[in-house]
Amino acid sequence: MGTYCSNAQVAARLPYRTFSGSSSPSTSQIDEWIDEAEAMLHGLLNAVEVSTPISGADGIKIMRSYVLDYAVGQTRIALAAAGGDGDNDAGIDQLDRFYETANDIVRNPMKYSAMLAGGSGSSAARTLRGYQTDNDDSKTVSGGDFKPKFTTSEGF
Repeated sequence: MGTYCSNAQVAARLPYRTFSGSSSPSTSQIDEWIDEAEAMLHGLLNAVEVSTPISGADGIKIMRSYVLDYAVGQTRIALAAAGGDGDNDAGIDQLDRFYETANDIVRNPMKYSAMLAGGSGSSAARTLRGYQTDNDDSKTVSGGDFKPKFTTSEGF
């Protein structure tokens, strides 16, 4: 069972379909797709320094929509394959939307950090990086490592 959604929410987006442990696809297969989507999103978010799992109410709803894109897309592909129609491309649009979101997370990490914080003003959202606050030399502003140095010279 996923963190942001369940197989029942996937089924709700596919009206007139019933899923069970013995259906094709089964509820356990749908749960695996939910887990895959969450793992991919968590990996991407962690790579751009956004803490996971997302816990704010609005952030959870946003993550649910992303995870459902992947899980519903995979489910629709499985249903189309089970129908034997090789020309049926059901589910591709949802997967395209999921992968576009994944690419956008990498392109715009600050947007996703702010969005998924759910308006809580999380300190996880950072807008500016600089040597004074993000260095590997153990230098700090409070330690006086960045005090300005003034020199005098003659003329301009």
